[in-house]
Amino acid sequence: MLYYDFITYHDWTFIIKVSKFGLKSIDIYTNEDLSNLSMNQQLTHPYIKILKDYFNGIPIPKDIKLDLEGTSFEKLVWHKLMEIPYGKTLSYKDIAEGISKPKAFQAVGNAVGSNPLLIVIPCHRVIKADGRLGGFSSDIQLKIDLLNKEGATYL
Repeated sequence: MLYYDFITYHDWTFIIKVSKFGLKSIDIYTNEDLSNLSMNQQLTHPYIKILKDYFNGIPIPKDIKLDLEGTSFEKLVWHKLMEIPYGKTLSYKDIAEGISKPKAFQAVGNAVGSNPLLIVIPCHRVIKADGRLGGFSSDIQLKIDLLNKEGATYL
């Protein structure tokens, strides 16, 4: 069973989904069918608090409980993303080299794009090697906002 709740930040409403094992997903809410989920503020509260803290300038704690589903490669990339310090950026190439797969930067891009945990797995901190923003699986304005909030440098 998955449980959910919402959090709003500026113009974005996020849906937080958790299982009994941990945080499952964070997405921008787009009026999806929630009939197979159950609202449970008791289970979602710790994660909502972490996000509220983040929006107030406190980095995401490293010991957050996650319930990730993905390929072993995706999980490898996502764990590497979680090592990017608050306010810093890395390129897709940097990530590929960091997981000892220097030629896999396109596959890294795909894994970054399939990240189920916006903000917690900081895919917004990944930019192009030339310093430009690159893509973002959500609203590009959100990526800009999060990078600016963190004081990160990009072109």
